[in-house]
Amino acid sequence: MVAPLDDVIAAYGAAWVEKDPAKRLEHLNIAWAEDGRYVDPNGDVTGRDGLADYMDAFHAQAKGSQIVVTSAAVHHHEMVHFTWAMKAVGGIPLLKGHDFATLDADGRIKQLVGFFGDPEPIGGKKSLLGLFKR
Repeated sequence: MVAPLDDVIAAYGAAWVEKDPAKRLEHLNIAWAEDGRYVDPNGDVTGRDGLADYMDAFHAQAKGSQIVVTSAAVHHHEMVHFTWAMKAVGGIPLLKGHDFATLDADGRIKQLVGFFGDPEPIGGKKSLLGLFKR
């Protein structure tokens, strides 16, 4: 049975907020393919246990901070995109980002690539447009 996308994204978001490892794994069982791959600028892990361990390390390093899903998922075919924010104790915003994911046949996240922050505007210092002149 295919899991509803809203339930998958809610469970994924709940896994990031959850500090109890057993409860976190319950959320990942709903949201994450058994062999799913997670990639962001700081890591590349595979499987539910790998992602759960990565989340554990986040909580140990960023004590009191939370990562929360901040948008509804945009979905077409097996592709999904949504935004998130990292907040410090008291809800102080620290970082925001975008996740792009592929779903498996059961509707769980098979691969997710996370990006931190927003892209630089065209003409900004990180723009590569000048490299492709006609």
